[in-house]
Amino acid sequence: MKSTIVNLIDKLCRTGFVIYLLSCSSILFAQQEGKDLPFQSGEQLNYNIHYKYGIVMAKAGTAQYDVKDNTFRGKPAIRTSLTFKTTGVVDKAFKIRDTLVAYSTPALIPVFHRKFLHEGKAHYVEEIDYKTFSPTLTSVRSKRYTSETVKFDTLLTANSVGFDMLNIFIFVRALDYSKLKAGDTFKMASFVGKEVVPLNVRCMGQSIIDKGNTKYKTLRFEIDIVDPAFEESKTAMEIWISDDNNRIPIKLKAKLKIGAAEAEIASTKNLKHPFDSMIKIK
Repeated sequence: MKSTIVNLIDKLCRTGFVIYLLSCSSILFAQQEGKDLPFQSGEQLNYNIHYKYGIVMAKAGTAQYDVKDNTFRGKPAIRTSLTFKTTGVVDKAFKIRDTLVAYSTPALIPVFHRKFLHEGKAHYVEEIDYKTFSPTLTSVRSKRYTSETVKFDTLLTANSVGFDMLNIFIFVRALDYSKLKAGDTFKMASFVGKEVVPLNVRCMGQSIIDKGNTKYKTLRFEIDIVDPAFEESKTAMEIWISDDNNRIPIKLKAKLKIGAAEAEIASTKNLKHPFDSMIKIK
């Protein structure tokens, strides 16, 4: 059984899926223009990552997400970062130490993304530099390189709004949820390496996540993802967002070609608003 889990995790980690799972938790509907953002500088979210194969659930690692006020190219910016590391038996089988850093304007327009990847023997840097950004056209320069060579340097274009793997994370939290209703469907794109990945997002309404002595009030979404890492494109991923003013991704679940992967909130720090969606049961 141990060797089965190790082989499974090795295959899944090679897809780069863990970071993709967290970062695709963002859904663009209608931005909250002129309203206060639901996060603040200094906020930190921590997640536990698990892989499921049949009835076996194995912890694969942890992830930490941070938000800070910063500057980029001399202008005010919001800096977000996501660090992921494998733990336990997974770490022994296939060690991952990935860091993503992204910048957006205070109006949440994405401007830059950089990923430092260290997975097994693979080590490289990947950058996405935004050229245009609009609801009908988004273009970026995507570049991957090592200390010795440039792997690729290309222009990617989506005929829709499009995001990199980390800037997309803050958009889901700064949208006008009062305009959403169950059944609403939206289209967008994500830039992953040399690929433009189409996403179809459906709002499924309110949902309760039960974690024993803790429950979370959430809004659930289903996402169709046209990507070979997933078992099927239809409802490839489910996402639960906290139904409070923080709009935190509480849980993410995805079907893969082999098994499934889940990420769940473990702890929070320096939230801007009370964590009203979390209910402690005595």
